[in-house]
Amino acid sequence: MPETPNQPDPTPTAEDPVAACGPLSPGEIAADSVRIEEEQRSRRAAAPSRGVLGHALVISLATLVSRISGLARDVLTAMLFGFSREIDAFFIAFTIPNLFRKLFGEGALASALIPVLTRYRLRGDMEATRRLLGTMATLLGLGLGAVCALVLAVVWLMPEHWFGDPGKFQVFRQYLTILLPYVIFICLSALQAGALNCWGRFGLPAITPAAANLLWVAVLVGLLLSPLRHQPHTAIVVMSLGVLASGVAQWVLQMPDLRRAGLFSRPRLVLGEAGLRETFKAMAPMLFALAVFQVNTFADQLLAELLVPGDGAVASYAYATRLFQFPLGLVGVALGTAMFPLMSRFAAANELEKFTASLLNSSRLIAFVALPAAAGLAALALPITQLLFGGRHSSPEMLQRSALVLVMLCVSLPIVSVQSLLTKAFYALRDHRTPTRLALVCVAVNLVANVILLQTPLREAGLALGTAISGALNLALMVMALRRRLAGTVLESLRAAAVPATSERLAQPMSPSGVRAVPRSMVRALVVSLVMAGGAWGVEHLLNGRFGLDGRWGLVVSVAGGVLAGVAIYGGLSLALRAPEIGQVMALRRSRRAATAR
Repeated sequence: MPETPNQPDPTPTAEDPVAACGPLSPGEIAADSVRIEEEQRSRRAAAPSRGVLGHALVISLATLVSRISGLARDVLTAMLFGFSREIDAFFIAFTIPNLFRKLFGEGALASALIPVLTRYRLRGDMEATRRLLGTMATLLGLGLGAVCALVLAVVWLMPEHWFGDPGKFQVFRQYLTILLPYVIFICLSALQAGALNCWGRFGLPAITPAAANLLWVAVLVGLLLSPLRHQPHTAIVVMSLGVLASGVAQWVLQMPDLRRAGLFSRPRLVLGEAGLRETFKAMAPMLFALAVFQVNTFADQLLAELLVPGDGAVASYAYATRLFQFPLGLVGVALGTAMFPLMSRFAAANELEKFTASLLNSSRLIAFVALPAAAGLAALALPITQLLFGGRHSSPEMLQRSALVLVMLCVSLPIVSVQSLLTKAFYALRDHRTPTRLALVCVAVNLVANVILLQTPLREAGLALGTAISGALNLALMVMALRRRLAGTVLESLRAAAVPATSERLAQPMSPSGVRAVPRSMVRALVVSLVMAGGAWGVEHLLNGRFGLDGRWGLVVSVAGGVLAGVAIYGGLSLALRAPEIGQVMALRRSRRAATAR
């Protein structure tokens, strides 16, 4: 990235693909933009790069701050509302704006627009960039406003008796009416963040989700200190207004930075802008794939409400999912996001041997981190759930049910983490159809499994087991498809003399022993993780049982002891077994210190 983001990059040469302004297919947009960016970057003298692992750590740190503030929000929510029918209705209502946020905010829109904005930035045409951003913001606001009105009309016209509990459906409609406009502001905020990121401004977009969570937390603290804590319905109405305010705050907070970057635009409709057509072409297949997953998520919530008797099933699943998302965002999403530009560059240059090496090494690294995270979280699921979500509104039975959901979700943590990386690999290869087709098959399997498992003694934990089953099937199908696509590339990478060296540690051409080391590393990580989980459970059980620790502070001590024991056991055994992943992390730390010193 240039040192001063407001300055345009050097004018493209005749050989630069940017100079050829003809229409591109959706798949070519992302790969071509990445390649152009890499060529421009290579012509500039730049500071030493952190590399893929460094970028993954930076993304993880930003995600960690947001996850911690989000966890505080969920803890306060459980303290106020526990597993009541009102919070069930809130979680179902909040799933709908979240669905649109992931579709049009941080999902398809960001993936489609950022490569187009990168091309605009390399051309140095700021006026065209403002036209594109102003038009996209206007269309987004008008389109989402119309969608919100349509959804609310359908919900309010729907007969209450269609729902299992008419009273719960009535409060659901009230919460949804307040929450749905949130999606307009959060998607506009995501559009702003994508533009700022393209201009090298990452700080504010990374902070705003945490700032929104803190605003939500402030509302919850106010409710805890007010008489409204004894009126669940009114308190959730106030909390919903706080959620809406947090969306507006994210949108407003980024406007000054947009002005400083020269990207702020008034609302406009320039429908002939070329970048608009490119963005919509790229969005269409991604929207379909994301819609399948998000509608499936909403269907899971409805199935839990309709098929599990009583109140609390939706809340039980929602609280466990929040804990599951914590390590998922720090492991699979972070590394997959950091690897995407590198894999796109190798795919565009047809350096498939490096592409394959980066994919295998990244999968091994994900297993090294995700397997102990999943095993440790599953071993301590009950005490962690009791510590975070226990309170006067949470019964022991519901806490045990939520802990069981968490255990089942932990089964799918390594699966979903690697799956996220492989999806990025398909996108880097300009193949959006294969993951979409595979997703359709697995979503159908997931829905059937959920309907069956929800009616077993597992109850809402059956949703988590269904996720693991369909995720494992999806992962297996993706691996088989990639093996066919990349057949022979590992053998090609053995011709070291013919393969230029790369600066990225995860993309070095692999020797036969290196290829064999990948499954061995995964098996070693699994065995060590199971030993670590047993040790963590034993320490927590010893502290909580033999020493008679009870109450909230007793749980703090016992859970902290179990976590520290797990970290010590896993780290110690990995060092004793000379796991190569330890060396990668240590080398990264040394390179970061060296870069800082310079």
